[in-house]
Order: sequence, then C-alpha cells, then structure tokens
Amino acid sequence: KFDITPPEKKKREKKEKKVEEEKKEPEPVPEKGRYDM
Repeated sequence: KFDITPPEKKKREKKEKKVEEEKKEPEPVPEKGRYDM
C-alpha cells in the first residue's frame, strides 16, 4: 500500500486543525448559539 494521503483526508485534517485552533481562542459568540445554527 502507498502512504499517500488523499486530498479529501488532507482537507478534513486541515479543517479539524482549524476547528481546534478556534476552540483554543476565546469565542465572543456563546457556544450554544453557535451549535443552534
């Protein structure tokens, strides 16, 4: 098997990393309101 990551997976990992960074930073919007969208 090749150790090549498909672009979809790379994109997803990048997105997850971005979400983690957003979680670290203080959110001006309440978490509840964010998930109710």
